[in-house]
Amino acid sequence: MERADSDRSDRATLTLALIVTLLVQFAQHGARPMASYRALGLDASVEQLGFLALSFGALAIVTAIPVGRLVDQRGARATTVGGVALLGGAAVAHSLVTDLVGLIVAHTVLGLGVIFAVVGLQAIVGNAGPSQGADARFGLFGAAVSLGQVLGPIVGGGMAELLTAAMLEGPTDPFGTAPMFVLAGVLCTAAAITALALPRFPGGTREARLRVSVAGAKPAGFGSVLRAPHMGKALWASMVVLTATDALTVYLPAIGAERGWSVGLVSVLLAVRAALAFAVRVGTAPLVRRLGRRPLLVGASLIGAVALFLMAPDLPPWAAVLLMAITGLTLGIGQPLTMAWVSRSAPGELRATALATRITANRIGQSLIPVVVGGVAAIVGSGAIFVILSALLVSTSVAVSRSNLR
Repeated sequence: MERADSDRSDRATLTLALIVTLLVQFAQHGARPMASYRALGLDASVEQLGFLALSFGALAIVTAIPVGRLVDQRGARATTVGGVALLGGAAVAHSLVTDLVGLIVAHTVLGLGVIFAVVGLQAIVGNAGPSQGADARFGLFGAAVSLGQVLGPIVGGGMAELLTAAMLEGPTDPFGTAPMFVLAGVLCTAAAITALALPRFPGGTREARLRVSVAGAKPAGFGSVLRAPHMGKALWASMVVLTATDALTVYLPAIGAERGWSVGLVSVLLAVRAALAFAVRVGTAPLVRRLGRRPLLVGASLIGAVALFLMAPDLPPWAAVLLMAITGLTLGIGQPLTMAWVSRSAPGELRATALATRITANRIGQSLIPVVVGGVAAIVGSGAIFVILSALLVSTSVAVSRSNLR
């Protein structure tokens, strides 16, 4: 009876966390491509778009791990609610800025809000049930992220197209980005209210810490996370997968503008990638049972590398849509598998810290790699972006093939 009550409680917690995740990701992934268009409307160069991407992840490099420690020790609810509120306020601020400096500041705060919210939500998902079910839970979490990635670009791009068609865009907003930023603020308000119903301590986090305290043992530290077997390879794989996804979000508007693609087509490309990622994440658990974690991640990385490499030349729209669909499938597999890998490898009382370490590695990649990619693209052309991302995915495949992932 006690186990049944616990299962019901875990399912309810997971459901609430997934609803909040969907709203947050809808807001984030609607706002971020529009931020690139907002920057272009302010005459930003490709290199400056790289710095915009850097601003999103910069604070996360120094804040994610402390936030994870805070969640492990004090609970996830306040962190999640505060992060969602910060994200919503920053999104609305994007619609008010009139220069690149203000836009970069707003984007920095947007990234900080995402960190607080996502660290809390990942900790809740990781602890909302037994560790052997982590693949399925993180698959659903990834599916909620992907659905938000689908809705955000489609809704944001659609509203932008309507605004420009009606000739209502402003002089500093020629692409009509403002409505999406306002909608993001509304979505975050709803997410923050929903997050108030989440438990303070996700799953067994508090109980694990109490057992350590009662036993009189010294609590495990951050070093325990880094010393976990093959944690470095797990963090590298996670960083590359997320950075590839993020770089596409940041640079597709610029690539599309260079190749003559409309805002609507770029939004469709981003939405197709996210839709296929959503589909594969819903089926993560059966794929793992059938193929195994390591072969699945190695194969997905290689196929994704080939698809991105083939996008380097200027292609007709139908070919770009097809290759972006393949990219969505392969990148979609990586996120839940690496989250579950990191979560299972860490001590139970440090699960949020481990997932925050993963986020830190991701943000280092998000901050540095787009700047490098933007610099190379400015010299040799935007197609270089796809070649660099392809090479990174090949390196991921090699690293995972030599890991202990089972």
